[in-house]
Amino acid sequence: MLTYVPQSATPAPEIPQQKPWLLIVLCLVWLLPGLIGHDPWKPAELETAAVVKRFVEQDYWVLPRFADVSYLEFAPLYYWSAAIIAWPLSKLGLPIHDAARLATGVWMALALWGLGLAGRALYGRRQGRVGVLVLIGCIGLIIWGHQLAPQVLTVAAFSWHAFALAHSQRQPLLAGAILGLAWLTLLLGTNWADFLLALSSALILIVFKPWRRASYAVTLVTALVLALPLVAVWALWLHQFSPAALSRWLDYEALGPFGGLAQLTLFHGLGFFLSTVIWFAWPALPLAAWGGWSSRRQWREPGVILPASMAALMVLWLAAAGDVRDYVLLPLLVPLSLLAVPGVDVLRRGAASALNWFGMMTFGLTAAALWLAWGALQLGLSSGVTRRLAQFNPDGTREIAWLGLLFALAISVSWYRVIARKRPLGRLAVTNWACGATLVWGVLIGLWLPWLDQSKSYRGVSDSLVVAMQGRAGCIDVSQVATAMVVSLDYFSTLPVHRNQARNCRWQLHQGKVPPGVMTVWNDTRRGDEAKERFYLLDRGER
Repeated sequence: MLTYVPQSATPAPEIPQQKPWLLIVLCLVWLLPGLIGHDPWKPAELETAAVVKRFVEQDYWVLPRFADVSYLEFAPLYYWSAAIIAWPLSKLGLPIHDAARLATGVWMALALWGLGLAGRALYGRRQGRVGVLVLIGCIGLIIWGHQLAPQVLTVAAFSWHAFALAHSQRQPLLAGAILGLAWLTLLLGTNWADFLLALSSALILIVFKPWRRASYAVTLVTALVLALPLVAVWALWLHQFSPAALSRWLDYEALGPFGGLAQLTLFHGLGFFLSTVIWFAWPALPLAAWGGWSSRRQWREPGVILPASMAALMVLWLAAAGDVRDYVLLPLLVPLSLLAVPGVDVLRRGAASALNWFGMMTFGLTAAALWLAWGALQLGLSSGVTRRLAQFNPDGTREIAWLGLLFALAISVSWYRVIARKRPLGRLAVTNWACGATLVWGVLIGLWLPWLDQSKSYRGVSDSLVVAMQGRAGCIDVSQVATAMVVSLDYFSTLPVHRNQARNCRWQLHQGKVPPGVMTVWNDTRRGDEAKERFYLLDRGER
């Protein structure tokens, strides 16, 4: 058990009794906004929505796909969970994408629960909540924690992975079962590279004394016995259904950011990682650095070894990966949030005050700007700022979402009351930061959701093409347009679209400006990006 002893004679501030239900309320207020009430948004949600729709409406669940395209960038666990939730709720009238997005809320709730248990196992009572506050305050998690996308599985899996490793010293068999489920989540929901990263972070602990015991071997063997046979069932099922799809997944997708067995991609430019992690993992990154430094005398304790070794391996893993996008950093938030815990209560007064002031000013001013801009647009005031913001509302409507307005008001008042509460300065800064991130997200969704939906949805352009195709038979060749348009047509319409076997299609969809002299059957633009997302339809039978 890690117990940090300050170097100075001044005792650490006493941690007051805190009400757990307040943390639960904060987590719910952070989780729920944005899960329902809008179309699938670009860039991450469209593919997932189309795959889930196929699962809900068809009999087989082994191969994720949209249109005539198999989609195996991620293994199918998230799609299965989303379809299980979406099937009964869609029968009750909830759109499939809204019902499926609730799966993200479930997985994120599991992630916060697992991280809280890991923090408690490593640092003691009333410490797990600090890790949860740090995690929900991370800037990069705000969007991905509310997206209809499988990437959220990595946060949940690595949170429970960390808890199982911390708990293995107490109940090795139970920890092994939990660890096996976490690894199964990675194998069935993401890719082999994530699983190998988790396995490496578990094996490296054998070097350290707290895990150098026979009981830890029981934990590892139990996890492997549980995870590997179950994932083999899906691989055999996919092989029976489509050997070509399994082969393509193994060759190009199985290793995630490293590619596949036939085409390894290694060592991307580090500039992207270094420039992204600074804001994506804020404030967990600086707090973790301080937590590690302040606990340097306890470096042999599990509370330092476990998160520090996980973070170090993840950094090496990210440095070696060939295809790194921002969501690949999501697993790194787990060990950083845990490593931040021992340093929060001994955060130096100046640093704590600076973080607290910076968080309150940044989030408070951002929320105020969202309120002012929304009010100006509703009142029809004209200025340079409002004219630029009007692009989010191309139809010029001033309809007020009253439920969202009431929610934004409630969360704004609650935030003001929270920042006025007294608590030890380190926890005050972390709590206020998490509440500030929740405030901005809640106000953004409460006030701006209808306009964001207009700018990020493909429903309008898809419906326009459906109208143009009335009375016209035959399939549409969509091989010349971006994937987002393909999946939007597959999700929002029943038009027969083909990307792989499209030679016999009479109609062909193109993206870009219409060439001079070309006669089109239909042309339109997506409201959110008229400059880049222009589409037109050609009749190849007239050539």
